[in-house]
Amino acid sequence: MEFKTAGFVLKKQNFGEADRILRILSRDFGVISVLAKGVKKTKSRKGGSLELFGETNLRLHRRSGELFLLTDASPISAFESKSLSVLRAAFAASELILNLAPPEKALPRIYQIFQDFVMLLPTVNPRDISRVNSVTKSKLQLIKIAFFAKILAILGFFAIGENQAVREKKFFRFLLENDLATILRLETDPEIFTTAEKSLLEISENAAEKNSRVDSATRNWDKIGA
Repeated sequence: MEFKTAGFVLKKQNFGEADRILRILSRDFGVISVLAKGVKKTKSRKGGSLELFGETNLRLHRRSGELFLLTDASPISAFESKSLSVLRAAFAASELILNLAPPEKALPRIYQIFQDFVMLLPTVNPRDISRVNSVTKSKLQLIKIAFFAKILAILGFFAIGENQAVREKKFFRFLLENDLATILRLETDPEIFTTAEKSLLEISENAAEKNSRVDSATRNWDKIGA
């Protein structure tokens, strides 16, 4: 059976000499595993359309009980950043989805949020990231916190609690009720980011206990690219 959809490549795994198995967040089928034959060959026409975090039009074939087989791919948009902090944030966001999202279940809200995330993330200015009190560093923290909060909430791991401080409730409510572009315009005390990170770390640890597929890297903010 043939399928057409769009998707983001979240992870690549070499398979044999010329093939790869791709973990893809697809628009219509959620998280899927796809066998891409021959994409490691230098003459492969499909290989250039399958870069990490880029959105791609996909044509897939599948037989019962088998992986999706990639038959064609054409790029929609590319993810371009030379900042290691930005790239680590993209990897951590991908791992969160791969480790928590149910396989082969349409996730339109998560797809839209990830689409917005990878569009906005490279706009963070990498030249200022190392400055402790820089606004840019705070914005990078902010977009990561917002993404994690939204994904954990959609998947049922996070809700605003009655025991949270009023200021923290207000901050999380703002994150959950607004899109990422609006959130990035927020000017607030960076100290709230530390509190929010701590809360989301605890939630991620609880999620790990409920879901054995959660990778430990998603539970360590140092690896998320702070």
